[in-house]
Amino acid sequence: MSVPNRPAGRGTARRPAVRRSPVHWFRWTYLVALGLFFAVPQLAMARFAFQNVPVALLDRTTLGTGWSLARLGEALAEPDLWAAARVSLLLAGLAIVLNLALLLPLAVLAEIRVPRLRAVLAGVTLLPWVVPPIALVVGVAATFRAVAPWFLASPLSLVPFYALWAMPFTYRALDAGLRSIHARTLVEAARSLGASWSTVLVRVLAPNLSASVVAACGLTGALVLGEFAFASLLLKDTLPTYLVSYQRGAPQAGMALALALMVLTALTLGGVVHLLRRRGLGVATPGI
Repeated sequence: MSVPNRPAGRGTARRPAVRRSPVHWFRWTYLVALGLFFAVPQLAMARFAFQNVPVALLDRTTLGTGWSLARLGEALAEPDLWAAARVSLLLAGLAIVLNLALLLPLAVLAEIRVPRLRAVLAGVTLLPWVVPPIALVVGVAATFRAVAPWFLASPLSLVPFYALWAMPFTYRALDAGLRSIHARTLVEAARSLGASWSTVLVRVLAPNLSASVVAACGLTGALVLGEFAFASLLLKDTLPTYLVSYQRGAPQAGMALALALMVLTALTLGGVVHLLRRRGLGVATPGI
């Protein structure tokens, strides 16, 4: 097969110019603006926390000087930090367990037995976000102060509030997972082959819902580790309230600690998603 010779004196044929639509430019402009919206505050936080150069002296010659992790080391050496972190991790674990115990059976029931229940659950799980935290705290505190004051005195009193607050994320992650695996078809197929309900739940639904459960746990944990309003109103020492009080006395160290926790949380969630994808499990949470 012969290749035709190009005409002498002519260069490579020019490709027709591709005209970019206005939607294309709007999309890229929006993505760049969104990236700057998130990146610029993080860079400002990092400069304030890790660079010992006043803003008045900042120019091209001093931009790369004075960087140090000493402030972060000071923050990590505080024993109160680890006590508050243990409390927040305990609350996150209990809130995850309570949320899954409440919503997972209802989500499965709505998917395979009562589809009309899905709309009710979608509306009910949004109610905690309609009521302000101060109203929830005042109402619950007025009720339990006379009946069970020990409940309000314990840090564990935050668990129901966090479980309520995370319901929209948890339910939508579980509902998306059940829809994506066609749970009703799987259950009917397993039942037609003679599987018991326990076998259906443990060996059919649970393995296929692992990605959605992990996504729900990650969202709930991230929400609890960053929640401030409930803990502050109930006067509990959690990681967010500790960060606020610590930053008042040591602004640079507090900012360095907040930035490190933010990066650590993002890396942890990204690592979990990466591990799930390596196992062939996608994490999808439509509707959130």
